[in-house]
Amino acid sequence: MSAPRLPDALLAEFGWELARTESELALELPFFSIEAFNAIYVDSASVDAYDAIADPRVDLAGRSFFTTDLVFDPSLDSFGVDPASVFGIATSYAEREFKQSIEADGLTAVETVEERDFDRGDGRPARAFRYEVAYPLSDDVIEQDVVDGQFTLESTLWACIWPTRGAYAMAGGMFPTEEVGDAIHRQATGARLAVDVEVRPEPERDRDRTFEAMRRVE
Repeated sequence: MSAPRLPDALLAEFGWELARTESELALELPFFSIEAFNAIYVDSASVDAYDAIADPRVDLAGRSFFTTDLVFDPSLDSFGVDPASVFGIATSYAEREFKQSIEADGLTAVETVEERDFDRGDGRPARAFRYEVAYPLSDDVIEQDVVDGQFTLESTLWACIWPTRGAYAMAGGMFPTEEVGDAIHRQATGARLAVDVEVRPEPERDRDRTFEAMRRVE
């Protein structure tokens, strides 16, 4: 099994690249399990900037996209259950579990702020969630320690879930909504940047790209 993929033409158009693939056991019960197969894509133009500013404990690039195939064993259709028929239960579970997952990846102040139906163009139901998140920055972004706690960069993350033949698939993307310098000065007006780095936030463009990619996941 493998994660759903993005078309090569879209990766070239957006300047994205596949960073890694992975699998994890999302749920294990005596007679039932869910395995997640993930693919993570990054924005090539942002990689160096985030390498310079990100807290090393954060396991996500600040401008990135993911796809996930959830594999149920045994599958729902083996019980005669169409995943679309219990989609409401799945979306509620996914919203909670995904929040916990990205918190485990190192993001903070994760808040679900919007939920909506999403049209992928295939006639199947899909549901999208918008999270506002704080992306932790390295202590090295400033010249001296002038404030307790950790600096963060405000970001937005969209995630979408839809039914497949025997289970569900997910996709989504994260992007910054403020510049590094603005984030530092918002949290400590006296702090001076120690790095000459910009993430160049373009929230509307990044949201449109995320939506387009969620539609075109294969």
